[in-house]
Amino acid sequence: MLLPLITVSGGEIVAKVKEAEGNLKDYTARMESKTYKDGKMEYKLYVQKYMRPGFIYMKVVRGANRGGVAVYHPEKKKVRVKKGPLRLWLSPNDRRLRSPLGHRIYESHIPWFVNRLDGRAKLLSEGTLFGRKVYILEQPLSPSKNYGAVKAKYWIDAQRFLPLMIIDYDENGRIVRAVKFMNLKVNVGLTEEDFKI
Repeated sequence: MLLPLITVSGGEIVAKVKEAEGNLKDYTARMESKTYKDGKMEYKLYVQKYMRPGFIYMKVVRGANRGGVAVYHPEKKKVRVKKGPLRLWLSPNDRRLRSPLGHRIYESHIPWFVNRLDGRAKLLSEGTLFGRKVYILEQPLSPSKNYGAVKAKYWIDAQRFLPLMIIDYDENGRIVRAVKFMNLKVNVGLTEEDFKI
């Protein structure tokens, strides 16, 4: 007896991801970021916190500026920075806060990555990441809005429907950015107090 195959489309997965992101109030994670430019790779591991309507906390635990903390305040549209005794308010456009490719602090959280997904996403395969079943999607991107990336692959948690890993590629198929969200905990009850430094 043959069992029918249950198929799911990229569009159906994207709809579930958008729904899950819409229900996301806050999260905590360890975020690994690798950015590639001119044959060099910048590696950073962060403790990241996110809370609607766009509060972002990022503390560098490995990589350049280890120990530094940056917090984006969405109403002020400013970043509070702490490194040792130094505390400053900076613009998110300040080059010292941007990745080698130019990514700003507010272009590194799950809702931002989810916002790039649309009906053009294709389901490539299924797999496992961090011990969780994932759907692997490929999403075309506008290079002018994505720092030269023309497509991205997304590893979507098949249970929570949130991205666990995203890799951006340039027109030659080279990786330009890879981001992983590890130890992701959602809707943990963060408050503005969790974003004070």
